[in-house]
Amino acid sequence: MSNYDSYLNSSLDHLKQYIAKMNSRPILFVGSGFSQRYINSPTWKNLLIKLIDDNPEIKMPIEYFIQNYNGDYAKIGSELVGYYQDYAWKNYEDETNFPSFLFKSTSKSIHLKYKIARILIEHLEQFDPETHELKTEIELIQKLNPHAIVTTNYDNLLETLFPKFEAIVGQQVIHQKKSTNIGHILKIHGSVDDCNSIIIEQQDYDNFRKNHIYLIAKLFTYFMEHPIIFIGYSLSDENIKSILYNVKRIIDPDTEPIIDNIWFVDWSREPIDQNETPFTEKSIPVGNGESVRLNYIKLHTYEKLYKALYQDSVDIGILKQIEETVYNVVKSDSITNLEVDIVSLRYLTDRELLLNSFTSSSTNVEKDNKKLFTFVDIQDPNQLAAQFTLTATELCKRVYDGERSHWHHAYELIYIVSKNTGVNLRGSNNMYHVNMNQVTRFSMNMVHLLKKVKNMEPYEINIDGKVIAFPPAEK
Repeated sequence: MSNYDSYLNSSLDHLKQYIAKMNSRPILFVGSGFSQRYINSPTWKNLLIKLIDDNPEIKMPIEYFIQNYNGDYAKIGSELVGYYQDYAWKNYEDETNFPSFLFKSTSKSIHLKYKIARILIEHLEQFDPETHELKTEIELIQKLNPHAIVTTNYDNLLETLFPKFEAIVGQQVIHQKKSTNIGHILKIHGSVDDCNSIIIEQQDYDNFRKNHIYLIAKLFTYFMEHPIIFIGYSLSDENIKSILYNVKRIIDPDTEPIIDNIWFVDWSREPIDQNETPFTEKSIPVGNGESVRLNYIKLHTYEKLYKALYQDSVDIGILKQIEETVYNVVKSDSITNLEVDIVSLRYLTDRELLLNSFTSSSTNVEKDNKKLFTFVDIQDPNQLAAQFTLTATELCKRVYDGERSHWHHAYELIYIVSKNTGVNLRGSNNMYHVNMNQVTRFSMNMVHLLKKVKNMEPYEINIDGKVIAFPPAEK
C-alpha cells in the first residue's frame, strides 16, 4: 500500500470512528467547489465574466474592474448592479431577459440577481446523474443521511440530490425555529428560487456580516454536538474563515484550539503523488492574526469519503416527520389534556429508544415503517389529544352508559377481545389505545368496539391496516 493510500485510509477510519463515537449525524458544509464539480457551475470570477459578457452596456473586460477594485469581487458585483438596472429598464418590454415582476421590486440589484439565478438554473438543467462522468460519486452522495446541510451556494443541486430535505433560505435560517431540525438545507447566502435573497454585492455581504453572530449562535449546537465536514471550499475562503473565527471566539479566544469534530476536505485538482503523506491536521488562519486547528483530509476523488460518511439509517423523511410531530405535540397547550409527556431527552438523543417508542419489536421492516407512519400522520397535536381523551374509568362509563364506572369492567371486555382474536389491544399503541410513559388513554374507537363486545354483537378490529373479524367469516 502506498504512503498516500495508507494516509487516506487511516484518516477516513478516524472520521468513521469519530462519527460512531459521537453517536450523531454529520453536518455537511458545502461550498462552490461542489457545484463546480457536479454541474460545472462557474467560479465567482467566471460568473462575473459571464455577467459582463452578457450585458452590452458594459464595455470594459473583467480586468478593468479587478484593477479598479483591487480584485474585490463583492465590490465588482456592486458595480455591475447599476449596469444591469440600466440594461433591464432600456429593454423592459422584452420579457425574454427580464420578466415584468422584476420592475415592481424595490431592490435596485434585482435585475443582476435574476441574471445570476438564470445562469445557475441553466447549468443545473444540464445535469443528468445517469450519464454524468462522476456517476459513482453522485450515487454515493445520494445514499448519505446527514443531519443537515449548510451551503453558501445559490443553486438547487443539493435539493436535487437530497429531495427529502427542505431548503431554508437566507434570513429565514435565523428566524425559523425548525432550521436546526433534521433534514434541512440551510442556504445562508440565498437561493435561485428567491433571487432577491442572493448575496453578491458589497451591501449584501455587509448586511450578512452584521447578522453573522446571530447565525453562528443559531448553528452553535451543530458545532458542539455533530461532526462537521467542509466540502467544496478552499483554505482561503473568507466564508470559512468568518465562521471559524466566530466559533473560535466562543470556544477558546486566547489560544489556537484544536476543534476535533471539524474536518476540512481539501480537493486536489491533480492526482496526488502516491509517495506523499499529507497532514492529518491543519492550522487555518481565520483573521486578526488568529487561527484554529482542524482535522484535514486531502484527496483527488470523493468515493472513499462518501463511503466513510454513510450511515445505515431509517428513512430521513420518516425521522423528519417524527421530529416535527413530537415538537408540535410537546409545544401544544392541548398536551395537558393527555397528561402525557410524549417526548423526553433520552428519546431525542437515543435512536433505538426513539424508534422503539413508536414501533413494536417486530423484525418486519415494512411493518415497523407502517407503525411509524401511523404515528407521524398525526400532524396536529390537538388531533392526538382529541383522539385519545378517555381514562380507563371514563372508558368504562361510556361503554356502560354510566351504569358501571370501575375501570376493571372495561378491561374485562378488552380481555374477551384478546381471547377471541388473539390481539391484546392494550399491548401496543393503536387506534384504540395509546400508552406513553406509563400513562394510558383510550379513543372513542375503543368505546364503539367494547359496546359491541358487551352486547355480544359481531365486531371487527383494525390493527395497522389488518382487519380481524369476530366471529370469523365462514369460508
